[in-house]
Amino acid sequence: MEIEKLTILGFNEPSITMLLDILNSKGLYPSIEIINNLGLLPTKKYEHPKFNIEITNNMDINKKMVTLGVVKPKIRKIVSNVFELNKDTLLVNLISDNSDISNTVKLGDGIVINTLVSIAGHTTIGDFVFINRNVSIGHHTVIGKYTTINPGVNIAGNVTIGEGCQIGIGANIIDGVKIGDNTIIGAGSLVTKNIPDNVVAYGNPCKIIRKNET
Repeated sequence: MEIEKLTILGFNEPSITMLLDILNSKGLYPSIEIINNLGLLPTKKYEHPKFNIEITNNMDINKKMVTLGVVKPKIRKIVSNVFELNKDTLLVNLISDNSDISNTVKLGDGIVINTLVSIAGHTTIGDFVFINRNVSIGHHTVIGKYTTINPGVNIAGNVTIGEGCQIGIGANIIDGVKIGDNTIIGAGSLVTKNIPDNVVAYGNPCKIIRKNET
């Protein structure tokens, strides 16, 4: 994949660092345009020794190669709605070459997959999903749009994770579990039973703590 210029929508330092690390691992050094006039996050200067980075207020993304530069599912959804991202937008999937993804996996658009990720066969990954490093995803799993999978997560087979979820660092999700939309699973949790929509849950075993009102 050749990328001469990449437009990143929104700014979040962990996300930007992750994107640039993936590009660097591929030996790709496009000029980077970060559009960050959305009023969602503070604008700040960002420098990198290998990339020419410009932070702009340009809202025109017509025929540009685009990815999202924010981590939280709610913010990513807002950003995508502001820019009216759809199948006609040139959304880029940034996937580390050091990840192992079965050729039967179905990938949406605008996906970011960091290093040392393993995704087994017949899994479906929705649009705008962020998967961080050292994640294992089992067969026939479905992950909904905008979801963030943090480092060290292990997801067994036949799991369903809804849209807009956050799965915390080192969480373990056993076979056949379903997690509802907009739900947060805390770091280190062991998820053995289904978790509904719009809740915060954590622990070993994972239990519902409160509603997710963020």
